This record gives sequence, C-alpha cells and structure tokens, in this order.
Amino acid sequence: MKRITVIALTLTFLLSLPATTFADANKEDWFGRWAMNHDGHAGTLLITDTKADCGGPLWCDMAVIYIDNNNARFSGRIERIDSKGQHMTFYLNFPGNTQKFDAFIFSWDKRKLAGTTYWGGSTFGFYATRS
Repeated sequence: MKRITVIALTLTFLLSLPATTFADANKEDWFGRWAMNHDGHAGTLLITDTKADCGGPLWCDMAVIYIDNNNARFSGRIERIDSKGQHMTFYLNFPGNTQKFDAFIFSWDKRKLAGTTYWGGSTFGFYATRS
C-alpha cells in the first residue's frame, strides 16, 4: 500500500508540472561526442565550446565537426538554435556538398537526438547518441 501511495503522489506531482518544465534544453546539453548515423553513414559528431568571447547569438561560441568511419574530419557551422534550445540547424562541409541537418534533442533524455538531413533534393533521417 505504501508503494502505491508513493507512486501515485509522484505521478500527481509530475503531471501537475507544466509541459515545458522538462522540454527546454541548455546550450551545454548539446556539447559532447555523439555517435551519429545519417541514412546509414556512421560517424562521430563533435559539438564543442570554443571559449570564444563572441558576444553574438547563443551558438556563436560553439563548434561542430563530423568524423566519418574512415577518420576523415569535416568542419561545419551552426546556423541557429531555437529559443527553447531543443532544435539546432547546422551544416557539415562534405566534399562537393554542404549538407544541412535539422536536429532535435530529446526532452526527457538529453543523450539522444534525431532529425532530418537533406541531400540531392531528398530528405533523410539521422540520429545520434552521446555517451
């Protein structure tokens, strides 16, 4: 009986919180080494803090680099992060193709993200997990 009461009180508390309580992400939630797969291409996405004193938008001191499974490195740039911190748009500079990615960090598990990427007029899915 005691266990049921604790579970019920916990659920009541969680359900009474506004939906945005856990939805927002901080800039730091994006930092790290992400095991990424974009439409079957596996690699590592690095999102780091450059420590630059840039005074610009939220992401101006962030860097993005992709390392493919052959250890080739590709630079990138972050275009924007939405006001809630949940959605990042970035580009990776692959040979002959600067590829756009729309990434959404998960609300309840900030070690996962997923989204879409665009190449050759088609839209593809991708996902990444941070260890």
